[in-house]
Amino acid sequence: MIIKCPECGHQVSDKAPVCPSCGVEIAGHIIKCSHCGELYLKEETSCPNCHHTESHFEPSVNTTEQKSNELSNEHATAAPAVVVDKNEANEEKEVERPAAEEESSHNNVEPQQPFEDEGIEDGTVDADFIMDNKADEEVIAKAEAIAETTEEEEESKSSKDNHLSLAVSLLIAAITAAVLLFLYNQEIGSSKANPEQDAYAQAMSSNEATVLKNYLDGNPSAPKAHRDSIAARLKALTTTTANAQQANNDLAVALASNSKDVLQQFIAKYPNSTHRGEIEAKIDEIDWAQAVAKNDENAFLGYKAQHPNGLHSKEADEKLKTILVPTVSEGDKTKAVSAVRQLLQGMNSKSTDKISGAVASSFNFLGASGATVKDVRRYMTDKLYQADVKTINWHLGSPAEVKKSSNDDDAELRIKVPATLDIDRKGGKSKRSYVISATVKGGRITQVNWNQI
Repeated sequence: MIIKCPECGHQVSDKAPVCPSCGVEIAGHIIKCSHCGELYLKEETSCPNCHHTESHFEPSVNTTEQKSNELSNEHATAAPAVVVDKNEANEEKEVERPAAEEESSHNNVEPQQPFEDEGIEDGTVDADFIMDNKADEEVIAKAEAIAETTEEEEESKSSKDNHLSLAVSLLIAAITAAVLLFLYNQEIGSSKANPEQDAYAQAMSSNEATVLKNYLDGNPSAPKAHRDSIAARLKALTTTTANAQQANNDLAVALASNSKDVLQQFIAKYPNSTHRGEIEAKIDEIDWAQAVAKNDENAFLGYKAQHPNGLHSKEADEKLKTILVPTVSEGDKTKAVSAVRQLLQGMNSKSTDKISGAVASSFNFLGASGATVKDVRRYMTDKLYQADVKTINWHLGSPAEVKKSSNDDDAELRIKVPATLDIDRKGGKSKRSYVISATVKGGRITQVNWNQI
């Protein structure tokens, strides 16, 4: 039979050794109160509910006969008996027996032997705990009746609670459905009451000309303000659609023409067009193609002016670098080297004429501007032809580096050439190495300098 654990209330079989929830011992350790039907542990002295005391404690060996008589009297009065597990009674008897033997040894009295019956197997309960079978059956029947009554009451209570919850839920659902139905009917009634208002609101929120036309056709008796608003919206929408269609047609024409003028006219007519970037890129390609076809300085400079951030701006810079770098011809190179050689030869021979023929009337000589032939001769006397110097000889090396400032015929030529100076002194000869830098214009030197290396 399923019972509630007296310790934790968990449902458990009365045959289970222990409660699976709290671990308290069950089989042979449960007492059902004969007064109120409460289940409690055998170790408790009385019922925790009504405090009724059951006769479930083990008697000592010395009082066996007295307890047996009391038990017989209880059976005679039909008092409820306590069912005791046979094995458990035997175990308790075995625990009591050594205590009785110990007491008898102290009193020099032999312990009282248990009753024996050839017809009873080993492990039977002591005679003190033998109860009338009929009384046991009555007690068990009463206990089961009480348990079944309790279970029926609990089931009845649970069923009532479930019925009450179901009734409440159904009531709430019914109220909710009634409210929703009422609101729905109100909405339907409102819509039926003013269908023109709904059609007007729908038309005003639409960008479809068909919807606007349908409103005007389907509501000839609508308020004038409504019809005027819809008519104005329809006109604006039609105009916008027509303008958009025209813009698309003009765009197709401009792109197909491949003409810069036509493309520029489209931008002027539709400055805010979403296709403006596409048109400007097309114009950029047309201008670049024309510049490449001309392939001169003005063409690429013109493209840069019109398209400073154009698609081909970097390419235009590269083209300009190539075009603007002056080209030095062999004649230009010979002219520059000849002017420098003539100056050095004039210094070797102390010839004022050669020096005058090589330099400008006023030029930059060794970092000093405004120099003349006299300044060259003074340098020769002070620096080159000293008292012990017999002769000097300048020798130009190769190759010479010549650059041109522009492609004009009279453009300046900048020359850079290695040279050596041999000096013959009274005490011996010496040699010095230099790099000569000079600027030549019109065949004459306008600047010259040399640095010893």
